[in-house]
Amino acid sequence: MKLKTYKFHRIIDCEKNSYWLYKLAKKNVLTKHTFENFTLSNLSMIRVIELSFTHLTKIQAVGIPLQICGFDILCSARTGSGKTLTFAVPMIELIHTLNWKIENGTAGIILSPTRELTLQNYYIFKDLLKYHKIKVGIFMGGANRKTEIFKIKTGLVILTATPGRLLDHLKSCKELIVKNLQILVIDEADRCMEIGFENEMFEIFDLLPLNRQTIMLSATQTKNIKNLIDKSFKKKPVFFAVDSIRNISVPNIKQGFTVLNQDEKVGLLISIIKKNKGKKVIVFFSSCNEVKFFSSLFRSIKIAVQDLHGKQKQYKRTSVFFSFCNSKSSILFCTDIAARGLDFPMIDWIIQFSAPTDPKEYIHRIGRTGRGSTGKGYSLVFIFPSEIGFLRYLKKNGFILEEFRFPIHNILFLNSKISNLLKKNYFLSKLGKEAFQSFMSSYKNHFLKEIFDSTKLNVKRISVCYGMDVN
Repeated sequence: MKLKTYKFHRIIDCEKNSYWLYKLAKKNVLTKHTFENFTLSNLSMIRVIELSFTHLTKIQAVGIPLQICGFDILCSARTGSGKTLTFAVPMIELIHTLNWKIENGTAGIILSPTRELTLQNYYIFKDLLKYHKIKVGIFMGGANRKTEIFKIKTGLVILTATPGRLLDHLKSCKELIVKNLQILVIDEADRCMEIGFENEMFEIFDLLPLNRQTIMLSATQTKNIKNLIDKSFKKKPVFFAVDSIRNISVPNIKQGFTVLNQDEKVGLLISIIKKNKGKKVIVFFSSCNEVKFFSSLFRSIKIAVQDLHGKQKQYKRTSVFFSFCNSKSSILFCTDIAARGLDFPMIDWIIQFSAPTDPKEYIHRIGRTGRGSTGKGYSLVFIFPSEIGFLRYLKKNGFILEEFRFPIHNILFLNSKISNLLKKNYFLSKLGKEAFQSFMSSYKNHFLKEIFDSTKLNVKRISVCYGMDVN
């Protein structure tokens, strides 16, 4: 496949690829390029136009030509940067150009750490493949294994999968042919390592052919993925960073914080949600138990919310994910499972009820709002007086937050109302105790212990948020 833009050839032919790509990625000049810069097949170009993909994002402008030219790639990019199209479009074009036959087996595999991200990648590929005769399949835990095996037999050219389920099929399903694999994509590689897929990933690499192109995408480049990098690439990859945590620009997001006492959080959250009826809001909590408790509490006071967390069964998580995506206005309570990689359209408010356990998660959370060139949104972090140091940490990493002020005269009344409600509801009271314990455990294990010091917490005032009275 030929490229129409000579500039890309110069980038690729440069001996110091990494340096020049990083410099170009930091600038905005490449965002002026469109998909017409590439000689795409008519089937792909028609669909790209239908889906309103016009100008390339920075990661697409740098990553697509590299992948087309066959380079192994290691890319660091934030959530919402357009990374899925970066590997999807070249993969589809390669398979189309090769006139891939079903009997050749699987040509491309996309590994993702969560079932939600796997689903999202699957549906993006389905959308892009509308006019192509290329089958895409999905393997993930919680799905019917026999159904997956049946689909393998029909001929799946592209697979989106979670590591555990893919490994299962590689070991046990003879119909899954991967000896001719062309491209392996590892999406959210750092997250794969964080949630314990290291051994599965290494086993998968051993079962896949070495003669393949490998694309690895990661929001952050940490020590945890060094072994994964060494194992997955047969040669040194081209590295580039786009909108990393230190150079990110979020002009469409008004980032703010509010300092409040431990027993004022719930009342303020209720107030904000009521004032933003008709909008899409995501509220982040530090644990599954907190999501379960607060979603149940809000529904009991006639505030409709959806909840998404890791303890839900897969069918429930899938249902909530698509329900929220398709809603024009809705409230979603969730853990960080919803922050990494998932693309929720046009969120108005991101509220962080608890500061992220890992500070790097801050960028993933705010990446849920203000999406696209015209998207605008607000991000708000609830901060205890003892946590002011977290603002300095964010500033050091390039995030300057504005203080948002809210009237809180009704908060104590709301606390009293919630307390009375919980006294009458055994189920809610039980959930509240479990949520309180989970919050304390999460707080004690925070990455920044010098800022998030559990000994500085007023446990009695915090317990009020959970309907408890700790003496």
